[in-house]
Amino acid sequence: MLSRIEAAEHIALIAHVNPDADSLGSACCFYAHLLRLQKKVTLFCASEMIDARLGCIPWSEKVTSRWNDSADLAIAFDCGSYDRMGVAPACTLVNIDHHTGNDGFGDLRLLDKSAISTTAILMQWFRKKGIRINAKMATALYAGIAEDTVGFMSKRTDGEVFAMAAELAQAGADITAVNHALFLRKPLASLRLKGMIFAGLELLSDARIAVMRVSRDMMASSGGDAAACENALHEALGLPTIFVAVLLRERRDGSVKVSLRTDNGIDVGVIAESFGGGGHHFASGFVSRSATMDSLVRDVVEKIEKELK
Repeated sequence: MLSRIEAAEHIALIAHVNPDADSLGSACCFYAHLLRLQKKVTLFCASEMIDARLGCIPWSEKVTSRWNDSADLAIAFDCGSYDRMGVAPACTLVNIDHHTGNDGFGDLRLLDKSAISTTAILMQWFRKKGIRINAKMATALYAGIAEDTVGFMSKRTDGEVFAMAAELAQAGADITAVNHALFLRKPLASLRLKGMIFAGLELLSDARIAVMRVSRDMMASSGGDAAACENALHEALGLPTIFVAVLLRERRDGSVKVSLRTDNGIDVGVIAESFGGGGHHFASGFVSRSATMDSLVRDVVEKIEKELK
């Protein structure tokens, strides 16, 4: 990959559609690295609106939703599938990711499906290549690791993860700013939407499954966004009897995004894959373009209950 980077004249860094801190943090970290190499570089994300919390990531203000065809090298970060890029690059494509469902798209790949995050993969790559991580790069990497471990509360958080966080702190990562932005900052619209979501929360299968539904009307009237839905998913897992939290969100085009979260032994990634989606053992999802919410709840709950048995 180093030789391709050295030879490239214009490099496009791709964060996935509706980016999280891991995808955007990876892209912004690499942006900082390429600036030191004096490369022409573009930070791209197909989503025009990006979660305001991610403003804590250095260089995130440089993201554009306009693709530049002059790029002769594209690097996709944390894109579990080709479609997640939101663009079809005609140039050489590098795929850097940790999703278990990644099929290995691209011309070059840096995949580690056992890694806690894509930012963790990048950090290991920088170490291996002897590339110094500066303060802005450290902040971006820390943001991705912090979010993908849910503030270091994930069951996958181990001593190695804490060692990476400590190393990034030593490199100058702004840990306070990232933690505040990702885990404490809550816009009023987010609180309003979460109130609606929790008002309609259903407990199924002896209160082991939490199901939440979000309509387009709820999104519009509250002013909330997808980040609020993600927060609601994690908070529902805090209920003492819950094994799996499921959230169904109606999107503008009429399709339904189904997100699954767990902190128990059930592999929700396998469940999402059975519906054509993917993700991780503890966090996954899929999109349905034809089924109703009622039928989706029935089918998803049936799959989960089989796993619970």
